[in-house]
Amino acid sequence: MTFADFVEIYLVEREPRLKENTFYTKEQIIRTKILPFFGNKKISEIKPKDVIAWQNELIKSVTKKGEPYSVVYLKTIHNQLSAIFNHAVKYYNLKENPAAIAGSMGKSKGKEMLIWTPEEYKDFSFAIMDNPVSFYAFEMLYWTGIRLGELLALTPEAFDFEK
Repeated sequence: MTFADFVEIYLVEREPRLKENTFYTKEQIIRTKILPFFGNKKISEIKPKDVIAWQNELIKSVTKKGEPYSVVYLKTIHNQLSAIFNHAVKYYNLKENPAAIAGSMGKSKGKEMLIWTPEEYKDFSFAIMDNPVSFYAFEMLYWTGIRLGELLALTPEAFDFEK
């Protein structure tokens, strides 16, 4: 069986057990970062050296902005590959997980986040106060802790003005 054929089985079996966004992220990583390299290979013939070659290719890869992938993202990608092989080992009698033998890439923790103190934020917000859209956007970001994508996804229906 090809790796791509097994991935289809894996995704069908995993989808009901995952939240929608988690599954979507998993599927995107698999389809864009894993299948192009392993898709046509027979799953039982993939060796640790193949995983290392794939890892080296990803380590050299860059984003659309020309920046290398973060160490945390590299680890996430590797974890997805390893999860697929673990599933095959546990439920489909694959002898071993070549991703586990090859070892991981990247790191589980990235750089420490630098967070503004309330005083630093007040200085910043005062400087942008003359631009209401920016001011209120940063107010939401700073005081609620939401991420930019979450802010951009907000609609008037998301707010309960009664409460």
